[in-house]
Amino acid sequence: MAFSEEQTAMSAGGAATAVAPALEARDIHKSLPLAGNRIEILKGINLRVNKGEFVSIIGPSGSGKSTLLGIIAGLDNPTSGQVLIDGIDITRMGESQLAKVRNQKIGMVFQAFNLIPTLTAQENVEIPLYVGKHQGSASVRARELLELVGLGHRLGNRPTQLSGGEQQRVAVARALSTNPAIIIMDEPTGNLDQKNSDNVLQMIRDLRERTGTTFIIATHDPKVAASADRAIRIVDGLVANEIGEV
Repeated sequence: MAFSEEQTAMSAGGAATAVAPALEARDIHKSLPLAGNRIEILKGINLRVNKGEFVSIIGPSGSGKSTLLGIIAGLDNPTSGQVLIDGIDITRMGESQLAKVRNQKIGMVFQAFNLIPTLTAQENVEIPLYVGKHQGSASVRARELLELVGLGHRLGNRPTQLSGGEQQRVAVARALSTNPAIIIMDEPTGNLDQKNSDNVLQMIRDLRERTGTTFIIATHDPKVAASADRAIRIVDGLVANEIGEV
């Protein structure tokens, strides 16, 4: 398989070596028992997302998007297949090891934001930095990220004092806090009006450009899908097609 310049690096001896993709899913199957039978949800998903890409995952309700998202985020296990995050196979890890990888390598932004209501915006962003070993000051890092997402003036506000769009920005800043290999977002505009949806989409573009972060976003929003480098369409548990450059 040929690699582009972005997918190769020079070793100490000067030889070109392949750079691990941010995410690789290999032949992912997922089935669940139902009334003595097994229902296949994912039927052999293969996908590769390179570092710095913005990829959307689209498809009808019930197609397997959310199941796939949970598996690549390390929140669920496939029945068979492999998931590699930044070159690390997370598929059969124990929970303590997997929790460490999730903290260091994966940022997750949920549709419902999942902010802690009793904490300020800054405190919510600091939380992942108190788990595991992270260099520097958690409070300084949180303030920097909230400035980056345009909320430097909202550091001391609690979620109930923020709009839906602002809560989404806090959730994105929290996901960025540990400088993960990938950020996974589940329907990031699903609970927002058009203006806030457009603002969040512009924020994602800006963050990708400024930080080089890899974004993987499941969405029903055609505007979000069209803004991605690639749109991967899931139908009936399989990759039906890809739209955009590979």
